[in-house]
Amino acid sequence: MLFNSLHFLLFFPIFCYLYLRVPKKHQYKILVAGGYYFYGNFSPFFAIILFVITCNDFIAGKMMDKSPSQEKKKKWLYLSMLGNLGILFTFKYLDFVDNNIRELLGVFHLGWFVPEPWFNNWMVPVGVSFLTFQSLSYTIDVYKGVTKAEQHFGYFAAFTAFWPVMVNGPIERAKNLLPQIKEEHRFDYDRMRHGLFRMAWGIFKKAVIADRLAFFVDDLYMHYNEVSGWTTLIGGLFFFIQVYCDFSGYSDIALGAAKVIGIDVMENFKRPFFAKNLADFWTRWHISLSTWLTDYVFFYLGAYKASGGKVVFNVIFVLAICGLWHGANWPMVLSFTFVGVCMAIRYVWQSQVVRNIKPSNTYRLFDKYFPDWAHSAVTILIFLSCFLLFRVHTAQMAINHAHPDAQVGWITIASKLYGNLIKLHTAHYFYEWIGCKGLVQFIIAIFFLFTLFSIEAIIGDTKIETIVMKKSKQTRWLIYI
Repeated sequence: MLFNSLHFLLFFPIFCYLYLRVPKKHQYKILVAGGYYFYGNFSPFFAIILFVITCNDFIAGKMMDKSPSQEKKKKWLYLSMLGNLGILFTFKYLDFVDNNIRELLGVFHLGWFVPEPWFNNWMVPVGVSFLTFQSLSYTIDVYKGVTKAEQHFGYFAAFTAFWPVMVNGPIERAKNLLPQIKEEHRFDYDRMRHGLFRMAWGIFKKAVIADRLAFFVDDLYMHYNEVSGWTTLIGGLFFFIQVYCDFSGYSDIALGAAKVIGIDVMENFKRPFFAKNLADFWTRWHISLSTWLTDYVFFYLGAYKASGGKVVFNVIFVLAICGLWHGANWPMVLSFTFVGVCMAIRYVWQSQVVRNIKPSNTYRLFDKYFPDWAHSAVTILIFLSCFLLFRVHTAQMAINHAHPDAQVGWITIASKLYGNLIKLHTAHYFYEWIGCKGLVQFIIAIFFLFTLFSIEAIIGDTKIETIVMKKSKQTRWLIYI
């Protein structure tokens, strides 16, 4: 079930009414039922996958709690990891690995014993990356002693089937969500107002901004061989903002929906376009994923305590995993790997150069006359150049589907787009691109982008619903409209 659908518009008030009306001892059952209905609406098979993940990690957590030694706990942790990562690999990455093996063997004119269409028709469970990472964080935390194993299967099932964060995150932690699931929740007028406005803000970003920008972004990638430098630059910026409004919009809807029923989940985005450097951006963009990878991968590898060369490897490796998590294709992996390379270069620059020149007058002048907005602009340009690759795979599939007789590779599309970036003196196709959905739509898009970033600049890191609800009644309704 999608948030921006009529089905959800009917589901949400019914769920809230039932959840907030039943006695406390039955509320977790409504959460479980609602979660399985919400997820199973995509496909009944998805609900089976969710149940398998739940059973696997509930048993692993209980057995770790009973195990007297770390060695035995580690075996149950490995079982949990095998179950979660096995499901994730099977449904999301097996086809990717199969295709790469097939292509590699084809270079040496060798055959592959697996029939070609074997994995091609497998249906990837929606949000399986979020499900497995959220559930896996629970068993890792139990193993590390960060949280205690949940002894009640119903409460744990409500944690894994918590539908607001199920499909698009944020990736919640058991130590935050499980205690709230066990609490009694009743109708709260102020929480409802705050939650509904946060949901409306998310829908605004998703439906009004992201979906409008998608028209222009689609046209950019479908006409990659016709576009110019300015078309690529502005279209790439549109795509970057589209991704932000899509992801953060869905996260806002999830936060708002959870708030309505009395549960607080973590913020997932904090004004990433105002980040002053790459590391700052990483702490503001998809926070639940970045903190997950930091806590369970980066720190495990040694974080910044290792030698300089190992830190560089760690940073690039973690960002490569982030790209693979987003999609089973090389363009997505490479887009985040390039971000990792840029972050590694910044780490070397900060640790080896800036540390030595910081006392100098030259650095003081640089620090004084290079304002924050310039730092943010450079950061955005770096991410924009990396994120051009993010969409290349889906563009390749769309182009090859539309023109089956003239197949094109993703490298061809990527090289053309990146070649355009160094030709900013060219502007052919620019006016056709603006007019692909009408000049009026383009102006509306620009207006709403200006509105969005003006609001983010004004409110800072304060939650938008907190500020809006303090306004007068007339001002609030103007904002609602």
